[in-house]
Amino acid sequence: MKSLRKSFLILVIFPFFLGSCYLFFIASDRYVSGAGFAVRSMTNQGKGDLLTSVTGLASSGSSTSDSYIVNKFLESMDLFSSVNKKSDFLSIYSNPDIDFLSSLNPELSKEEKLKYWKRYIDSDFDPSSGIIRYEIQAFDPKSAHEIANLILQEVRNLINKLSEQARKDTMNYAKNELVHAQTNLMESREALRLFREETKSVDLSAIASSQVNLLTNLEKQLIDVKARISVLKKSLDLNAPSIKSLERKAEALISQISEKSGGLNITGYPRDLSVLLENQEVLQTKITFAESSYASAMASLESARIEASRNQRYLAIYSYPFIPEHPIYPQKLLWSTYLLLGLTLVWGICILLLLSIRDHISAAWIEGISSLPRNKLK
Repeated sequence: MKSLRKSFLILVIFPFFLGSCYLFFIASDRYVSGAGFAVRSMTNQGKGDLLTSVTGLASSGSSTSDSYIVNKFLESMDLFSSVNKKSDFLSIYSNPDIDFLSSLNPELSKEEKLKYWKRYIDSDFDPSSGIIRYEIQAFDPKSAHEIANLILQEVRNLINKLSEQARKDTMNYAKNELVHAQTNLMESREALRLFREETKSVDLSAIASSQVNLLTNLEKQLIDVKARISVLKKSLDLNAPSIKSLERKAEALISQISEKSGGLNITGYPRDLSVLLENQEVLQTKITFAESSYASAMASLESARIEASRNQRYLAIYSYPFIPEHPIYPQKLLWSTYLLLGLTLVWGICILLLLSIRDHISAAWIEGISSLPRNKLK
């Protein structure tokens, strides 16, 4: 019992006394200031799905993703560097009046300073409502308020950057599609222009239509001539001059019809008109498709511009930083109680382990003695 009391005094009472003395007489008071907000978008939030309704979590969207980004940003090196540059951070946290355990060593590296920073900033994100809240601790009220305001400004700048970047990405994609469609349309029109210069014709369809009309007229004339020849042969001799004249005219018409209908050739051009018409139709189809794509790209650009304007993110702030009046930390009585309970628990576990080891050793020794022969025991 004396050993237990002595160990209890050394392992529990003495550390508890030192810790309580530090908390009540040495530890510097820390003031807390912070803000609460939510990231919102101007677009109407759609209805959540069944999983969202059951779990209560916010549906995945741009504002939810931005909320997670902001929550990570609050403990990032970027925010710490901005606060360090825009405020007298080292003077605030390395003041000689601060106790030795809470004071910041100015000679620490950036990574170690970031670890120190994370000790005094606390952020929380609620996925069900999308609300973010952060608290910053400092050793005087004005410094806590100043840094809390600076953090809120940096978060607002981050949201503006994310919103601007999203707007630029949307607009750049739509503009690139418009430029591509415009280039395609200009190339298609240029190809048709070169084709018309090569064929020396504005519209081959009109030429084909005129040649078809010409063939139709020639065939009508040939039918008429053949009918007259048939009528004259019934009343005149076959060698009559009028019949011979009509036969020569019929032969000329047949020759013209054969010449014009043989692939519908264009005079002075080696290729058939049907092939040229096919090429022209392909070029005109490309132009029609390019014009449709260009009109669609123009509409997409305007739609992207409207959507980019509606997709602006902003901070819906419901709690602004305030100047604290009373220190919240350290919670001396609570932490002293935790210290006493923790030390007592550790001491109790250590005593139980030691007693268990002693019992095992004693049992092994007794078992070893009992197993020896009686003559050796004597």
